[in-house]
Amino acid sequence: MKKTIWLDCDPGHDDAMAIILAAKHADINLIGVSTVAGNQAVDKTFANARAVLAAIGRTDLLVLRGQATALLHPMPFCEEIHGVSGLDGPDGKPLFAHLPALPDNEMWLYDWKEALVAASIKLGDEIDLVCTASLTNVALLITIFPSIRSYIRITIMGGALGVGNTGPAAEFNIENDPEAAHIVFESGIDLTMVPLEVTHTLLANPEVMKKIGAETPFTKKISELLYFFRDTYKVVFKFDHPPLHDPAAIYYVLNPSAFTSRKMRVDIERGSLLSRGQTVCDVYGRSKLPANCNVALAVDVHAFWEEMITAVHAVKL
Repeated sequence: MKKTIWLDCDPGHDDAMAIILAAKHADINLIGVSTVAGNQAVDKTFANARAVLAAIGRTDLLVLRGQATALLHPMPFCEEIHGVSGLDGPDGKPLFAHLPALPDNEMWLYDWKEALVAASIKLGDEIDLVCTASLTNVALLITIFPSIRSYIRITIMGGALGVGNTGPAAEFNIENDPEAAHIVFESGIDLTMVPLEVTHTLLANPEVMKKIGAETPFTKKISELLYFFRDTYKVVFKFDHPPLHDPAAIYYVLNPSAFTSRKMRVDIERGSLLSRGQTVCDVYGRSKLPANCNVALAVDVHAFWEEMITAVHAVKL
């Protein structure tokens, strides 16, 4: 059975790879993409998502431009990692050619709800909503249309059990909109979190890069994408090889048996100046509060890269 997925993202180099995995894997039925501000402003993340889909021959998909801001606070972007466009290449220009701009769609949230409900009813199952950005769009969706909760499962790339990446204890996607994350984690929806501890093991090392190759125009583009990501990650985080965060959440839905995971209580810190946006993971059950999240703890790295590279090579351009 194919996995039916909607992807909510903020492309972003690793988001672009998540789009490719979701859109080109033979066992995934990607039904749509929505974007939110995060790695860059929402107009840029929307343009980037459409550009990636066009580059891989999937202009058939519904793409929605979502929220430009967090629910309550200013949202910083991540230009130091993803560049001015949000998806820069080695020459400082966007990696993928952009399509003509589209007018704003003020009904995007309603259209999203309708698409998810229609797909769920047609398939007779919940839709896997995969979120690889701040959870602003999703928080609005489940608040304004609470009935949608019975039609979806949610898998996110975000959070950390320990050390953060944009704060001492906070990961970027959660720190960008902790109030939205709190709404999602308190929603009662079937929720899985793939944190930094897992994604930091998915490194695009020389062996991976060799397997991807650069023999076609598309694989050359993907190599450029990952080399740009490598260079910025080395400057900012001192990684020798870039971790491919966002496709891990897609891969969880595709193959959960490749992960070690545990149900636990996860709360979102929203008040502290030191740890705002922290995912407080009650690993040992000390709070006595009911578990609200399935937290991935490890992944079969080799199996992940086999599927990711297969999806890249499925693009015949």
